[in-house]
This record gives sequence, C-alpha cells and structure tokens, in this order.
Amino acid sequence: SAGRAAALQQQLQQQQYAQQPQQQQFDLQAYYKRQEEERLRQQQQQEAQKRQLEEIRRRNEEEMRKKREEDERRRLEQHAALVARKAIQNIRFATPENFDELKKGVEDTLAQELPKCGSLAERIREDANQQVESARQRVEGIKEQRKREEERRLEEEKARMEQQEENKKLLGELGGLVDKAEQGSARLKEAAAPLVAPGEGRGLDADGVQAIEKAVREIGAETKAACKLCVDFIIQHRTALEPTSATLLATQSEEVKKFLEESRDDLLKLQSRVQECLKLTITTCVTTKTAHEKAVKRDRAMRTFEKRAQLFAKYDKDNDGCLNKREIGLYAKGEFGFGVSAEAVAKILANLANGSGGVPEEKFQHLKIAVGIAREEEASKERKRKAEERRKMIEEKKAAYTADINKVAESLDEVEQEVKKAEEKAQLLTPEDLSVVSKDEIIAAADATQEQLEACRSELETVRRQIKALDTDIEEELVNFMKLESRKLEVKADVYEPRLAQVVALVEKGRAHLQRQEQLELERIRMEAAKAVKAHAVEKKLSQEELLKAMDKDGDGGVSKADFAAFLEGCKGLDLDADKVDRLYASLDEGGKGAIPQETLQRFVRVYYRVVQETVITTERTIKESKTIRRLEVNEVLEILEGPLKDDSLDISRVRGYAVKDNSAGWVTVVGNSGALFLEEGPATYEAVKETALTKELEASSAVVRSLRAGETFDVLTWDTKEEATGAVRLQAKAKSDGAVGWVTKVTTDEVPLVKLVVA
Repeated sequence: SAGRAAALQQQLQQQQYAQQPQQQQFDLQAYYKRQEEERLRQQQQQEAQKRQLEEIRRRNEEEMRKKREEDERRRLEQHAALVARKAIQNIRFATPENFDELKKGVEDTLAQELPKCGSLAERIREDANQQVESARQRVEGIKEQRKREEERRLEEEKARMEQQEENKKLLGELGGLVDKAEQGSARLKEAAAPLVAPGEGRGLDADGVQAIEKAVREIGAETKAACKLCVDFIIQHRTALEPTSATLLATQSEEVKKFLEESRDDLLKLQSRVQECLKLTITTCVTTKTAHEKAVKRDRAMRTFEKRAQLFAKYDKDNDGCLNKREIGLYAKGEFGFGVSAEAVAKILANLANGSGGVPEEKFQHLKIAVGIAREEEASKERKRKAEERRKMIEEKKAAYTADINKVAESLDEVEQEVKKAEEKAQLLTPEDLSVVSKDEIIAAADATQEQLEACRSELETVRRQIKALDTDIEEELVNFMKLESRKLEVKADVYEPRLAQVVALVEKGRAHLQRQEQLELERIRMEAAKAVKAHAVEKKLSQEELLKAMDKDGDGGVSKADFAAFLEGCKGLDLDADKVDRLYASLDEGGKGAIPQETLQRFVRVYYRVVQETVITTERTIKESKTIRRLEVNEVLEILEGPLKDDSLDISRVRGYAVKDNSAGWVTVVGNSGALFLEEGPATYEAVKETALTKELEASSAVVRSLRAGETFDVLTWDTKEEATGAVRLQAKAKSDGAVGWVTKVTTDEVPLVKLVVA
C-alpha cells in the first residue's frame, strides 16, 4: 500500500506540470483582451470630449451673437430715453409764459421717441406725466404769487400814502407844541430881564426880587412842561414821525426817498427847536436863581450892617463913635451874658483901639470876635477845672473799687481753702475699687465730703454775687477797668468748678458703690429666701398655685408682713434675722401698701429652668402616656409650675411648666435615667449685648425711660411679646442697678439679638 500511495502522488505531480503551460496561455489572452478594451474606451472618451467641446463653442458663439443684438437694442432704447428725458428736463424750468410751448415739445418728443424706448417706455411716460404736472403746479404757484405780490404792492402803496398823511399831521401837531414852548420861553426871558440883564436888579428891593424870582420859577415850570410835552409826543409817535418801516424801505422809489428826507429834516428841525427852547429855559432859570440868591445875600448883608450899626449905637452911650472899657463890658454882658474881665478888656483895646481909648464902629465885628474868644477862654478854664475835679473823683473811685476787688480776691482765697478741705475729705473715695474700703468708712467720707461741698458751693455763690455787684453803678471812665478786673475774678472762680465736679463725682461714685452693695446684699437675701421657699414647695409637693395660697392665708390677694415672716420661719434651712426679713419684705412691697401683691409674689416664687440639651415637652407626666407637643431648643427658658417629680417607672425626674417663648405648656424631663441633664435651674436674668433703649411702653417708638448699657443685667417681668407695628420680640424688664422698669427689644425683625440670657 505504501508503494501504491507513492505512485499515486507522482502521477498527480506530473498532471500538475502538464497543466501549467496551458494556464499561462489563458492568462496572456485575457491580458491582450483587457488592453484592447481599454484602448476602445479611451477612444470613445476622446470622441465624446471632442463633441462636447464643439457644442460648447457653438453655444458660446450663439450667446455672443444674442448679447451683441441685446446691447444694440439697449443702446437704441437708452438713446431714445435720453432724448425724451432732455425734453422732460426742459419743462422743469417752465414759466407761465413758455409752459404751453414746453409742454407741446414734450408731447411731440414722446410721440417720436417713446416707441423706441422699449421696457423704459412706461417709466419715461410716468416721469413725463409727473414732471408736466409738477411744472403745471409750479406755474400756477408763480401766477398766484405774482397776484399776491401785486395785491401786497397795492396795499403797501395805500399804507405808504396813509403813513405820509399821518406823518404830516403829527409833524403839524408837534410844530404847534413847539410854538407853544417857544412862546413860554419868550415870556420867561421877558420876565427875567429886570433881574438878569447887565446892571439890572440894583435898584430892586427884596420884595421885588422875590416877585421876579417867583414869576420866573412859575413860567419856567410851565415852559419845561411844554418842552416835556414835545419830547413825550416825539417818543409816543416816533414810528410815525420817522417812517423807516419795512414797507417804505421796500419801495425805495424817488418819491419815497424824497418823503423820507423831508420828514427827517422837519423832525430834526423841530427837535432842535425843542432842545434850544429847553436849554434857554434852564439857562434863564439858573441865571435868575443865581441873581436872586445874590440879591438875597446883598439884602441880608445890608440888614446885618444896619443891625450891627444899631447895636453899636445902643452901647455907645457917649455917642463918641467908639466903645470904651465900660461900654465894652456892657456889650459883653448884654449880648452874651458874659462878664468880661478887665484884663481881657485891656487886651481888646490894645489890639483894636489904635491908641484912641475905644473900639471904633468899623472894628465892631472884630470886637464881637474878640469878646467871643475871651468868653471861650473863660469857658475853657472852667472845663479844665471841672475835668481836674472829675479826674480826682475817678481816682478816688478807682481806689475804692480796687479795695472792693481785693476783698473779693481774699474771699476767693478762702474758697480755695474750703475746696482743698473737700478734696482732702474725698481722698478715701479715690480708689478705683472701693471694695477695699469698709462700708462705714465710705458712708462717713461721703457725708463729710457732701457737707464740705455744700459749704464750698455756698461760699463760691456768695463770691460770684460779690463779683456781679462790682459792675453796678460804675462811672463810664471805669467801666472797662471794672469789666477786666471782674473777668479776672470770674476766671479764678471758674477754676474751682472742675475741681468741685471731681469731688462730686467721687461722692457719687461712693454712693453708687454703696447702692450696688446694698442691692447685691438684698439680691442674696432674696435668692436665699426664694431657694428656701422653692425647697419647701418641693418637699411639700406644692404647685405654684398651692404655694401662693399657703402664703396668702386669708386669701385677700396680698400677703401681710406677719404672714410673710411666719411662712419664712416654716421653711427649713432659712435663717434670716428680723432686719433682713424687713428689708426683703420692703423690696417686695413695691407700692408700700403694707401687703405683697399676688403679681409680685408670683415673681418671687417663680422657678425658672434653662434648657441645656435639646429635649421635648410632652402632654403627660409619664412618658409612656404622653404625646410630644414640640422640641425645646438649647437656652430656652421654662417657668416651672410643679415639680420636679420622679417617674419611678423610668427612674427620671420631671417638671410641669411652660416655655416662655410661646407659652407651650406640658411636662419636661430634668434628668434622664442615664444621668443626662436636660434642664438646669437658674434665675431669669438677661444682659444687654449692646446699648439699647428701655422704653416706657411696648411700642419701640414710645418715650425712652433710659438706655441699658452693654453688659447691664435685668430681670424679666413680661416675657416674649411681639410688637405689632414692627414684628420685633420685646421683653418687659426691671434693671437690677436702679430698678428702672420698661420694655426692651430681645430680637429685631432681622433676627439680631440685642440681649442674651445670663448663664451661671
């Protein structure tokens, strides 16, 4: 079998060798066939491309021919359109005279060229219609305008004629007014002639001069009024008198120009006449007034000379034409009430008598002056004498005032000693912390210092009154001196005020310390008593209502002092002497009515717990039977009404009360069975986070009692109450420092706390 297999394999190989040349022959034939097919395909593609190029060339030639034809057609249309538009353009400048001719030209051109315009024909036709219509309207407008201008020209001509007539009329009226003014000026000149003509007026007496001046003044006033009437007339009718309006200027004909020039010349002449008349009137009036004043002065001088001559003759007893020594004395005494001295008379005669023994009449005026000088010299001597007396009196007054000032200064020195005593007595109150000083020492120092302060104030006030009295009834020459000295004393007195203020501050500091100590001690007594009362209530398992009934034995709504003392004696572990009981009772008897009211007593026995760990408030005492009312948050405050009571089933301590935040009432666990603390007893005391107002009423806008300082503590009288107007949460508070009662904001509407609970 092995041999047969080998033979079979050899036979197969021989067959394969025989088949190989035949296969190669088949492959070569297929190759030549593919080559021929490829050549035929390429030949066909070339022929197709040739035909395609020929078709493209033919189409291009056809398109070029059509384009040339289209360009020629468009050129002919544009030429025709241009010719038509030129004709249309001409009609835009048509006038009433050539409109019809231009319109016919447009119609003829359109009839000839419009058929050649092709697609532009319709647009050209519309444009032609619009332009012809516009030209027609413009021509109609020109015609209308020409008509209006002609009408306006006729109206202006009419107005010009009327204005000319008005101008002539007004110039005539003005001429009449000017004539009247000139007539008045002529009358004025005639009336003034006797007084103002050269050499005139010498022979006129005072009455004659006065009469002429009066007549000139009256005629001058009339003439000025006439001139003013002319000026007012020109101002009032200036437009008509000076016809330079736009109506006349637009005409500018020779006739109008001549009218304007004549009218202007006439007006200028009349104005010149008015000015000349007014000038003449003013000049005449001024000249007359001057002449009148000269005549009056001349007459006055003549009268003076006459009076002087009469006076001289009166004292010239011997009629010798001179005044001797005796006559000079009589003259001085009779006319001036002055007894001239012999020395002064001798001096006068030496200067004026010229050795004749008397003063002649021509020097009588000099005598009057000399007597006046002598009188003034005597008066000057008298003034000097009085001034010297006044100076001496002022010096004496000043010395007296200086003595008074020195006395007041000595009083101020005494005040200095009193102030020093007050400062020395207040030394015990100077320590920053007065707790190192005993209560009795503080009381003694404060009382002694207060007494010394009052003495200082009294003396200082006395000195101030003395200083004020220094400025009373002072001579004018010493006013400034006294003001200066008084001011010095006042400054010295003012120096004591800050020193006394420091002493007052020390006394107030000491008394405030005593008050705080008293309040702290009273607060300790209250806390001790309250603790014992609460322990008594727990021991006896009394609710708050039952506890109040136990204290108010007669049920009248108030607890007397005897009942209060008896109840406290029954509380275990409480040892208060009678004085402390009295002080505690007095603090609770706020009205001083002899009985503690229920409201105050409730605040005294109230027990507050603070939530120290989140818990729940439930409906029942036992947890198994309870339903949760809500969760209590940390630092919430509860007022306890009952308890703490023990729940034996769970070995926990429970209290009954309500949350002051929203009055949610129920039972709360104090201590859990694992020892976890949920509530902690503590006072309902808050402190201000920052300075805030304590107001009288719930409304924040009500009157302010005072401000609570940052860190100041207070007890809560009424818990969280929302103000309707603002929505802020408010508390009614009682300040621990001074017992001030009012309302304070706990939380603002923006949830910003202004106060916080004091945590022990």
